[in-house]
Amino acid sequence: MPTNLIVNGTFNSGSTGWSGTDLETSYRESAYLGNGSSNRVAEMDGRSGQVTVMEQSFAVTGNGEVSATFNIDSALRTASLGQAGQEGFTVEILDSSGGIVGSMTILPTVNSFSTYSMDVLFPSSGTYTLRMTELGPNNSLGAIIDNVELMVCFCNGTMISTPGGPRPVESLRVGETILTQQGPDVLRWIGKRHVSATDRASNPSLHPVRISAGALGAGLPARDLRVSRQHRMLCSNRIVSTMFNEPSVLVAAIRLVGLPGVSLDEIPKAVTYYHLALHRHQVIYAEGAPTESFRITRNSLASLSSDGRKELFALFPDLQGPAFAPLPDAVVIPPRARQKSLIRRMAKNRKPLLSMAV
Repeated sequence: MPTNLIVNGTFNSGSTGWSGTDLETSYRESAYLGNGSSNRVAEMDGRSGQVTVMEQSFAVTGNGEVSATFNIDSALRTASLGQAGQEGFTVEILDSSGGIVGSMTILPTVNSFSTYSMDVLFPSSGTYTLRMTELGPNNSLGAIIDNVELMVCFCNGTMISTPGGPRPVESLRVGETILTQQGPDVLRWIGKRHVSATDRASNPSLHPVRISAGALGAGLPARDLRVSRQHRMLCSNRIVSTMFNEPSVLVAAIRLVGLPGVSLDEIPKAVTYYHLALHRHQVIYAEGAPTESFRITRNSLASLSSDGRKELFALFPDLQGPAFAPLPDAVVIPPRARQKSLIRRMAKNRKPLLSMAV
């Protein structure tokens, strides 16, 4: 699951976890909005003549960049509706030296909550600070806030099996060894694509497929796993053997949607997709579940950035030649129609993807 780096973002514990000046976190929603709600909230304009600043520091862990999404609910208190467009606050996320990693301005205009979001890309691990500062007339009639979140994307923490044990995908480096179905193999290239919440909201094909822990059978994946729609998962059961005369096949994750525990994650939050290329197409293990390494084809190359293609061309010069032919597949990849037929039969017979040794 995504991890919220903010403590007490609901203000149910008052000002616990927060520092700053002129904090007002002890009142109920109904005191500001007149809606009868007993939900605890905070106001970004405490006492008249004082500037409200709310801060909270937090640690970001991981190797390399870490993507996250900042979310906050805000409304304008009823007594401030005549100042709509003026009352509000700024949001800043600062590194340890005070540099701004992300910022936004929020000016709510109605006395009901709306959610405001901002994608954040932390350049490295370390200590960061969320700072919110009052804007507008300093008259004790300001914006109301609730449900402050800074969610680190789960994909960044996907555990990949290596000879030394599982490691977060973002910690892997070219030249290091991971486990495959054929034994240890060396990473030749690692690609990364950050997809913002805005991109996902405007293009549903960017939503990942969410595979709940244990949904594939045999207790796998060990934890919830999110992969891109066309990323393939290994399927190995009696139906596979009957249909294809093979012990296992690879099936696109989008085909699995609708099976128990597999769904499309449509919440528009930022996500980072990783590609791991070895010397050839291999079955690797993510959260213990067998899946594929990056499969180099003309279509997959077209989906990469120009920098990503240049890196791969440097590693695999033959990719640029007119006689380019894809490297052999790790296992059989059935045509789309046959994949759909396989999943229908599995659903009808209530068979998990993994019921044979992999």
